[in-house]
Order: sequence, then C-alpha cells, then structure tokens
Amino acid sequence: RPRKTASAFLTIWLISLGTGCAAGKRENCENSSASDINQIVKNALAVFLGRLDGIDLRVELAPGLPAIQVDPEQFKRVVVNLVDNAAEAMRDAPVKHLLLRTLPSAPDSIELLVADTGCGISPEDKEKLFLPYFSTKGRGTGLGLAIVSHILSEHGARVRVEDNRPAGARFYVDIPATVAAEAEA
Repeated sequence: RPRKTASAFLTIWLISLGTGCAAGKRENCENSSASDINQIVKNALAVFLGRLDGIDLRVELAPGLPAIQVDPEQFKRVVVNLVDNAAEAMRDAPVKHLLLRTLPSAPDSIELLVADTGCGISPEDKEKLFLPYFSTKGRGTGLGLAIVSHILSEHGARVRVEDNRPAGARFYVDIPATVAAEAEA
C-alpha cells in the first residue's frame, strides 16, 4: 500500500514538472497569463473535432466574463480531460448529451460546467475519483482526473462532482474571485 501511494505522488509530481508551475502556486506558473475561459473551452473542443460523433454537444459560453490568471494550455488540458471522461462515460448510454457551460458564479468567480448523460458515478467512487490510479474504466490509467485536480489546485481553482439528472455526472470547475481579480489588475 505505501508503495502505491508513493508511486502516485511521484507520478503527480512528475506531471507537475511539465505544468510550468513551482510549489503549487499559480503566481509561480511561468506560462500564466490573463486568459479568456471561453477561448480555452473552444480550443479544447477543437481537439475533439470529428471525435464526438453521436453525441449531442451543447456549448453555452457566457459573454463578458472577466479574464482569469491561468496557464491556458494547462486549463485546456483540464477541459480536454473532463470532456474525454464524459465521452467515455457515455459510450454505452442510449442518450448522449454533453453540455459545456461557462458563467459567472457568486459575486466574483467563474464556473465551468461539464455535464454528461453517461453511466454516472457511485457515491463510493466519488470519494476516490481524484486520486491517482483510480479508474472506473477498464482501460483507463486513473490519472486524468488526478491531473485535473492537480492543475486546478495549482491555479487556486477547484473541482466538484455531482449527479446529473436523470443520468450522468456534472463536473463543476470553480475559479475563485482572486484569480479573476488578479487577471484584471
């Protein structure tokens, strides 16, 4: 057991070397810049061109959102991993709907929602979802959501998962006011 835990942390640490962030703080991210979350979402979806066939994709991007101080390539990776997981979760679903939405949240924060109508996530799995090497997929590495969580924490953002009704999962990425305020300064 300790060996797997050490291996998981080593893996995440190695991945973090490629993020350009030091000490897990967004102000130390060398590629951090004032970025448009809507453009990041569009760039991430471009990766899936022709790969989301059979999925009803709905994209709702709120206009006029403030810039966020992030590494846009790392945040693109977050969106790609979330969309990839959603598509995989819907592989055998009779109804395949995928929603990506950006909107202002609370007084000074931005929210990104990725919602699918896939198989959903059990309550037991939700507790382990962001741990390295945990996967509900037979062919998954268990690193995708761990990477998402790591990148977000480096940028002062966070992710939570909820059930989607009537089926699937909803992943909310919350970018706090301090991130948006720093981008405008």
